[in-house]
Amino acid sequence: MEDLTANRGSQLLTVSIAFTVLVWVAVSLRCYVRLLLIREFKLDDWFILVATSGFTVMTSFIFVGVQYGLGMHNKALTLEKEILALKYQALATIVYIADMAFLKVSIAIFLLRIAVSSRYIWILRISIGIVVTWTTAIFLYNVFQCSPVQGQWDITIGAKCVSGSSYVSAAYAFSILAVLSDWLYALLPIPMIWKVKMNSQTKFSVMVILALGIFASVATLVRLVYLANVANFDDILYTTTDTMLWTIAEPGIGIIAASVMTLRPLLRALKVSGFSTDEPSGKSNTGGGLSTAHGPYSRAEELSSLPSRSGTSKNHDNTITIVQQYRVSITGSDDSILAHDFTSSHARPGPAHGR
Repeated sequence: MEDLTANRGSQLLTVSIAFTVLVWVAVSLRCYVRLLLIREFKLDDWFILVATSGFTVMTSFIFVGVQYGLGMHNKALTLEKEILALKYQALATIVYIADMAFLKVSIAIFLLRIAVSSRYIWILRISIGIVVTWTTAIFLYNVFQCSPVQGQWDITIGAKCVSGSSYVSAAYAFSILAVLSDWLYALLPIPMIWKVKMNSQTKFSVMVILALGIFASVATLVRLVYLANVANFDDILYTTTDTMLWTIAEPGIGIIAASVMTLRPLLRALKVSGFSTDEPSGKSNTGGGLSTAHGPYSRAEELSSLPSRSGTSKNHDNTITIVQQYRVSITGSDDSILAHDFTSSHARPGPAHGR
């Protein structure tokens, strides 16, 4: 016999507050790096801000829902509280779906800036199209699963809704896309930088940072285990607590990982081992041309040494010609977390100019 006094709302509150704090700390550090260290705020940064705002809205809906009975058995609530708890649960789920789209697109745009090969560029572009299309379809399905829409939570109006099995299938489809995109964005950078000339410790550090998205996929996989409980509409406020907990963790881990990916300049500034700009031999670069008037951890350092996709750089003050048919910008507008790692022993330094 079920215990109608059971209440898991405190778990939802704890996880919501913890991840909201961690997400904003990570994104704040990202904004610090982008705005103050490299002085560039790109499209992927705006997308991650939207994702972070959406995540905050989602956890706010969960917070309010708990006040009305989210995390408790439906039968333990008055009709009025049950309807309100169901409403905020439904709103949190809708925001979660949209939030995941902004997060994925942000990561893909970020990776596009360090992609040089046309093969990787097209893989990322196609992935963005698939993510946007698939997420839009699931979002619309979720919003209009009942007719009228408010039938999702107002059980008194006799709305016509999709079956529980159909809803679970849609949730599985969305989660599978999330897992595939997580692994794509986590593993694709590895071959992209595998042949880059940098010391082994730095290369490993960069790969670890870029592969942090795998942790987000773990949260998605765990969430998959609990999705079957969503079909139990009669006690959905309680039986889906585990699903909701991982619904919070999944985008939370993703946003944190996406933000950590951009923190190399800060880690270099703090002299964290494995994030130095040393040459592969361990000797400092004596070729010149890498100094800048903006200081040791400025935008010029962050943006330097990224091969041009077309094979030639734009017209900048300082350029280095590389034998392998690349021209590398010292103070250009191309953005990359791999700054100063795309150096070459075949480089011929150009004259240094302050700005």
